[in-house]
Amino acid sequence: FSIYKIKSEPTQKRAIDRDKIKRIFELALEPKDKLFHARNYFIASYLMNGMSFIDVAFLQLENIIDGRVRYRRAKTSKLYDLKITEQLIPIIEYYKQGKESQDFLFPIIRRERLEDQYKDVFTGRNYYNKYLKEIAKKCNIEEHLTGYVSRHSMATHLMLSEVPVNMISKMLGHKKLQTTEIYIKQLPTHIL
Repeated sequence: FSIYKIKSEPTQKRAIDRDKIKRIFELALEPKDKLFHARNYFIASYLMNGMSFIDVAFLQLENIIDGRVRYRRAKTSKLYDLKITEQLIPIIEYYKQGKESQDFLFPIIRRERLEDQYKDVFTGRNYYNKYLKEIAKKCNIEEHLTGYVSRHSMATHLMLSEVPVNMISKMLGHKKLQTTEIYIKQLPTHIL
């Protein structure tokens, strides 16, 4: 126990303003740019209720049915059914080209064995977070940009749009409201 430390400080706020999210959306990148996919994963996550990186990675074409994304969350096995928005359509269409229904939508997982697929996700997440730092610089975002920022930002922006906390909690797949409150704490004082 001499080396074990109990976390005593609260979780850092990870949400960024809508203006900064908009900068990421509007960042012009060519498909051959190394940041292209990371930006698209971030936007897709944000538009799909803050979908976690592992769920983005394991999303298959067969999960896209009648203008909706239907998938089971890796962490909780909870089933989700999300409407595909106009902003999400071009991203999905870009990645759908030349793929079969059982193929993964995004080029994160490249191997067959499940054990190797999880390694691909781990490696992909590391590159994703590394490239998000570069995207933050290009977009003049001072905050530390990671994959969690899209999830926290989505929750915060919904809260600022007066969506009830229990609805946000369901969208995020949280079993307890206290978990959701971590995402939306440190709201501007005028909202509180």
